[in-house]
Amino acid sequence: MNISKKIFFDSDITLDHILSKTVGIIGYGNQARAQANNLKDSGCRVVVGLKSKSPSREKVKKDGLEVLEIDEVFKQSDILSILIPDNNIPQLISEFNRFMNDGQTLLFSHGYSIVYENLKIPENINVIMVAPSGGGNIVRNEYKKGFGVPALVAVEKDYSGKAMNIALSYAKAIGSSRAAVFLSTFKEETETDLFGEQVILTGSIPLIIIESYKVLLEEGYSPIVSWFVCFYELKTIVDLMFEKGLSSFYNMISSTARYGGVTRGSKLIDGDFKDKIRSILYDIKSGKFKDELDSSLSKGDDGKLSLKEIFNSKDFDFIENELLKKIKKN
Repeated sequence: MNISKKIFFDSDITLDHILSKTVGIIGYGNQARAQANNLKDSGCRVVVGLKSKSPSREKVKKDGLEVLEIDEVFKQSDILSILIPDNNIPQLISEFNRFMNDGQTLLFSHGYSIVYENLKIPENINVIMVAPSGGGNIVRNEYKKGFGVPALVAVEKDYSGKAMNIALSYAKAIGSSRAAVFLSTFKEETETDLFGEQVILTGSIPLIIIESYKVLLEEGYSPIVSWFVCFYELKTIVDLMFEKGLSSFYNMISSTARYGGVTRGSKLIDGDFKDKIRSILYDIKSGKFKDELDSSLSKGDDGKLSLKEIFNSKDFDFIENELLKKIKKN
């Protein structure tokens, strides 16, 4: 596989396709705020679109950015970066698409609404994606350190013939190309992002931590030591994996840890487990998960109620909060 055509670094990209344009940011949550300020610090003209009564307007002004009504941002911007929750995007586009101009670029940081929703997007605009692989705080902090968070870029519609150049320039301006920018598609980004969240990042890892903690408590072990083993030591392992890579990681640990991990891990991650994660991927690809999510959100269930049952463990929250404070302070 020739990866050179699918990965871009800082030296491969120019800001020329964005510096002469006005970038409109819709929303001002963590991701929107980070991207807006990174763009500003990279020399871009940035305007932020918010409702007149939005409490975030003061944050925008404090950050030294211009805040306008949403319709004005749609009218004035060359690039419209839509950084609001996925479930709010269809209504936004439906309400404000009449203000869009010929040759504008509509930018998303997640492909969800393009893949799953029938958005009413005009034919005479570009549709692109720049998706940083990290939350807003990380995107901003890494930029300020002189580094960046990797991102996926994709083009859904290239009306101007310059859509990919604009996407790459935007990725550079938010700092992502300081790490790496990967070429993808809206469909691939959406399905793999959901899969990674559900199977690894917000699914198995947190639940394995808490269930392992519960087992140790049930077997009479100290809550503090159980928390340290199940939760805190995870960071040292992940840091080592990130630094050395998975293959080399196993050469950096003791023979006891390596043998125990491989043999006992195989008991947990067996054929049934693989079938289960494949079924999760099928639910994502078929739209079944999207339908389930829509139904749950309409009833006011965003998953927080289930968390109360899962994290109903003796002392876990107290230990986590107190020990993390003390460890970070030292």
